[in-house]
Amino acid sequence: MASERPSRFFKIDTYVARLITGPFFIFLLILTGVVWLTQSLELLNDVIEQGQNIGVFLYLSVLVIPSILVVVLPIALFFACLYALYRLRSDSELVVMFAAGMSRWRVARAIFACAIAVMLLTYLVNMLLLPMAMRDMRSVLLDMRTQFASSLLQEGEFTLPADGLTVFVENRLPGGLIEGLLVHDNRDKDKPVSYIADRGQLVDTPEGPRLIMLNGNIQRRDENRKTDFLYFDKYAFDLSQFSNPADERYFKAYERYLHELLWPDMTLAYDNQYANELIAEGHARITSPLFALVLAAFAMAGLLPNEFSRRGYGKRITLTVALGLGIRLFDLAAVGWATRYPILISIQYLVPLLALAGACAIINGWRPTAMVLAVRDRLKHSGNAEAGAS
Repeated sequence: MASERPSRFFKIDTYVARLITGPFFIFLLILTGVVWLTQSLELLNDVIEQGQNIGVFLYLSVLVIPSILVVVLPIALFFACLYALYRLRSDSELVVMFAAGMSRWRVARAIFACAIAVMLLTYLVNMLLLPMAMRDMRSVLLDMRTQFASSLLQEGEFTLPADGLTVFVENRLPGGLIEGLLVHDNRDKDKPVSYIADRGQLVDTPEGPRLIMLNGNIQRRDENRKTDFLYFDKYAFDLSQFSNPADERYFKAYERYLHELLWPDMTLAYDNQYANELIAEGHARITSPLFALVLAAFAMAGLLPNEFSRRGYGKRITLTVALGLGIRLFDLAAVGWATRYPILISIQYLVPLLALAGACAIINGWRPTAMVLAVRDRLKHSGNAEAGAS
């Protein structure tokens, strides 16, 4: 008989976990799809402007998914927990569980187990998949940029990479070599510039694609219509300005692994300038997955301790959603504060830990509303006593 009781409780754990798992994947799919659609539209514009095919667009769309998952995983779990608890509450299944001798924490065990699984998954995405995907995306964008710069140079044609800029190439040879080159820059109407060279070569540098011109001259005309000639043996023309590439000299915060965020290389100009932002992002990588536990606890604090209500649970659910999303937004604000004032980094840890402690206290029976009402009644009675004495 004693062995049947743990088995029965295990089946209940499995049942509660199954109630959460199905809605979790549905909410995850919906939320990820909505955010992915908005991100993909921006990527589509970039792909079209760079003249790439649909395969590149789909690959970039996949690479952006980890940056979406780090945000939506805890939120999807939050709504899944609310749904599961609402179903257990409205079908009176919680009443049966409590009548069978199960405590609130016994019911919460399966929910916390799901939350821990989602938290670990979020850590995996945060620490590994996100920087891997963002670095791969950088590589693809750099390749797109180089291909785009190369497409500007069409043999025997006048191409217009930008308004007021004309490029002509007589011959293109293997290895990026060019013969017979003309570049006319009329973007500044008052000071047009023409570049003429016998030969040239398209090269990719750490600063971006460059058109190296050999044996040519530069013709500049000033505001007085006077033309100056400057002859050169070698001249580099910047093509990266026409592809709008991201700054590739330094890894941005979302492209870095945790140790690169927490301990930036202060000998690098970028790291030295954005050290506070990098460190705050590193601590956010550590604390943000904790919100899987926090939001699951908020869902339980909202629906697990409450008694049956004939009026429904709409107000409770609305209040729980508002508080849960509000604490998440407050944490995002704390990251911004830590960026400006590093001394406030501790707030990034205090927000989820205090929120989790408060939610667990409510699950355990603490009633903050009753405490507020008691304080209000006490103040009211003291006010009436003073009025009577006067």
